[in-house]
Amino acid sequence: MSSRLRSLLPGLKVGHAAVVELIIDDPVFVLDATAQEIAHRAQVSAATVVRAVRSAGFTGLPDLKKTLARVSYEAASTPSATRSLTEASTTAELTDVIIASHAESLRAAHGTLDQAAVTEAIRTLRSARRVLVTASGTSLPVATDVSYRLTMSGLTVQHSADNYSSVLLAGLLGPEDVLLAVSHSGQTPQTLDVVEEARTGGATIMAITSYSQSQLARLADIPLVAVGSTGAEQLVESSSRIAHLAVVDVLHSALTLDLNTESS
Repeated sequence: MSSRLRSLLPGLKVGHAAVVELIIDDPVFVLDATAQEIAHRAQVSAATVVRAVRSAGFTGLPDLKKTLARVSYEAASTPSATRSLTEASTTAELTDVIIASHAESLRAAHGTLDQAAVTEAIRTLRSARRVLVTASGTSLPVATDVSYRLTMSGLTVQHSADNYSSVLLAGLLGPEDVLLAVSHSGQTPQTLDVVEEARTGGATIMAITSYSQSQLARLADIPLVAVGSTGAEQLVESSSRIAHLAVVDVLHSALTLDLNTESS
C-alpha cells in the first residue's frame, strides 16, 4: 500500500502530500488517530485530511484505517524488507533483506499495474510499425532488456543508450510508431526530451515508471505504473528495476503467446 501511495506524491497538492506522507511514514499513528490529530501532525486542517484520504483512493478515513489494519496484519507474517543494510550486516541478513525487498516489489507492482493499460499496451505494440525504446541512467538495463525481448517477439525495435541519438530517432517517428520510455522517477530530463520529440510526430507514448503522477506518466498515452519496494534505502533503484522487468516479462509473454486481448 505504501508503494501505491508513494507513487501518487508527485501530483498531489502540498497539503494532501503532507497527509499521505504521514500515512506512509507512521501508519501505526494514523490507524488510531482522529482526523484532527492527523491534521495536527501534518500541519493541515481536518478537512484537508479528509480530502487527502479521498484523493489517495479511499472512500474516507474509516476505509483508510480498515486498509491499514489489513496491511499491518499481512506485514506481520512477511519477512521484513525495510531493514537497513550496514557494514555490520551479515551475509544472511543481506540475503534476507534483498530477497524480501524484491518479493515486495513484485507484490507492489501487481497492486499498481493497471490491467486495462497492459491490454492496451499489448494491442498497440502488436500493431506498431516500429518501436523506439529510451531510458537513461539506472533504467538503461531495463530498456536494453525490453528492446531484446520485443525484437524476439517479432517487432521492429530501435534503441540507443546515447541520448542525442535517441532524440534524433524520436524525430523520425510517426503516428504508426511507438516510443516506449522507461524511468523510475518519471522525471529524468534526458528521457523527457526524447518523449517530447516523439510527440511532435504523433507517435504513441508508452511509459514504464514507478510514479503515476510523474511528468512521464502524465505525458504517456499508455502509462504502465509498477511501483517497487520502498524498503531498505539502498535497494530502491534495484527494487524498481525488478518491478519494471516484471512488466517487460508480461508484455513479452503476451506478444509471444499471441494472447487474445480483444476479450480482456
